[in-house]
Amino acid sequence: MLEVNNLRVSFKIEAKDIAVLKNLSYELEEGDVLALVGESGSGKSVHALAICSLLADNAKVEGSVKLEGKELLKLSPKEMRKVLGRKIAMVFQDPMSSLNPVLTIQSHFVETLKTHFKITKKTALQRAKEALKSVEIDESCLKKYPHQLSGGMRQRVMIALALCLKPQILIADEPTTALDVSVQKQILDLIKNLQKETNTAVLFITHNLAIVQDLAKRVLVLYAGEKMEEAPKEEFFKNPKHPYSRALLNCLISIDKKPKKLNAIEGNPPQSGQVFSGCPFEPRCPNKKAICATKKPVLKEVSKKHFVACHLYKEAEK
Repeated sequence: MLEVNNLRVSFKIEAKDIAVLKNLSYELEEGDVLALVGESGSGKSVHALAICSLLADNAKVEGSVKLEGKELLKLSPKEMRKVLGRKIAMVFQDPMSSLNPVLTIQSHFVETLKTHFKITKKTALQRAKEALKSVEIDESCLKKYPHQLSGGMRQRVMIALALCLKPQILIADEPTTALDVSVQKQILDLIKNLQKETNTAVLFITHNLAIVQDLAKRVLVLYAGEKMEEAPKEEFFKNPKHPYSRALLNCLISIDKKPKKLNAIEGNPPQSGQVFSGCPFEPRCPNKKAICATKKPVLKEVSKKHFVACHLYKEAEK
């Protein structure tokens, strides 16, 4: 359904091109749930905004993004508006800057629904009430403005706005960050139910590996704008290959075991635009070799549908 090939994003800042995403490729099939993980600054949100053509004017986007075979990067703003919401819906990381502060919640729903469906205002309001009920928000919220809601309520409104359109692809960028644990579970159940009922494909961006374990079918690990590993969820958690993936999983806390010292990844993530002649994780890698600093590793399939970019592995024999 969605094909991303060699997607590259850079920003022109003070006459310099700062690359933040480098040659990212993957496919998202109907009904698939792909989790995109990695530390802050790895390019996760930038990649999502690039797919939706929502980056700033100083951004340069190269490569290919195809939806059902149609190239999205070549669409005009008018053509892209027909795609966004109905075919690709996105739940943004910061709901306060995503909702219009001078419009009521009711106006957001009515405008969104009437843009994509030939329905009356009365029908749109009824759908809005049902969408809000699904995220446990009272319909009285419709008369309020975004600033009159709490952060968690604004996030739930954003999720309800996206889900009420029943999109083909849902891009969720840290959608549960501002929510408490009980509401977080409810939202994840909502996404799972939508995915099962309508076979919606989900691209889930998160730092929370516990959510990944519960929701995803596949996992893609980004570091410094590059793909480090991609694998089915079970394979990723059982047998992570890249040292960065293992380091991320090693930071998880288990409630089943006796408390221990919290693990951390040594060093700091690289700055945006930093250029590496070898592997970008090499300065922090506990398993690095001499070759890691001078030669960039290529992505290899080390087992069925399990890919890793690391000099520690050789390509599996077909």
